[in-house]
Amino acid sequence: MPDPMHMLHLDRRYVFRADVEEVWHNMGRVEEFPDWWRWLRDFDVQGSGLETGGVLSGLVVPPIPYRFRVNIHMEDVQPNRSIRASLSGDLTGPAAVDLRQTPAGCELTIRWDVEMQKPSMRSASRFCRPLLVWGHDQVIEITLRRFEAVVGETLR
Repeated sequence: MPDPMHMLHLDRRYVFRADVEEVWHNMGRVEEFPDWWRWLRDFDVQGSGLETGGVLSGLVVPPIPYRFRVNIHMEDVQPNRSIRASLSGDLTGPAAVDLRQTPAGCELTIRWDVEMQKPSMRSASRFCRPLLVWGHDQVIEITLRRFEAVVGETLR
């Protein structure tokens, strides 16, 4: 049974001023992820990226003094609609991304409940959980803002 003290939860909606197909197209540009996000290092793609069976791996360096490795296993990918994945490495658990066209643009919903596996992260969680959660949330916010800029650049 996962320990709630070691869990990171995300349920975030974000609207991009672009249609679903444009957002999906940019999500598929996995080879460019390290250029977009400075927090991502040692990035590797196994398989075809955002396709069922693909694996994205990398080192995450958030704005606080810890690093962790994560692998994202694409379990069920429905182009322009959804991704169901599982994380392994220093974070483990299920993840999901859903895309939906709205009058305002593409609504992207990201959800996960992942457990910290890295011993130093688990230990830090006992003493400074708010800092770990803040670092997690900052990486998500930076990721979404930068991706919004990328999508905007392709629309010009």
